[in-house]
Amino acid sequence: MKDQSNGLNEENWVVEKLPYTGDVAPRGFLQLCADRRFHRVLQERFQQDAGLSSSLDYWIHADAGGTPKMEDLTIAPDYCYHDKKVRLMGWSAHGDGCGGFGESVPDDVIERALRATAAKKRKIYEDAKHFVYFVTIKKERETEETVVYSRICEKGSD
Repeated sequence: MKDQSNGLNEENWVVEKLPYTGDVAPRGFLQLCADRRFHRVLQERFQQDAGLSSSLDYWIHADAGGTPKMEDLTIAPDYCYHDKKVRLMGWSAHGDGCGGFGESVPDDVIERALRATAAKKRKIYEDAKHFVYFVTIKKERETEETVVYSRICEKGSD
């Protein structure tokens, strides 16, 4: 049997060579829940509000529960803020059954957790402009709509 210590040898992997995409200096950072139902609307809203032309202009950081459940996960936002000098920081969470909180946790509980966590983030990343988003589904009769609540906090604002 051949020595398998080199895990990336071409015998073990399908190798595809693609054109190189140069790295673009990130201008923004957006933290969101891993629930893909709301990714597009949150990313589009953040890009619009922050004046970013494409999703290549910012980093995303996603995990179950969004910003409130990722409060202690600081490697990505610290790297963007301190090392890459990102000054457009987005924080978000969603209602309508968030798996990170538990399917039965009401929207108002998640929204309060987002507000509290975003307030802490504004103090930690004090030289940034902050974008806070809560998205949920509103149901009236037979109609469902996605609703985004947003707040933009300028540098140094409360």
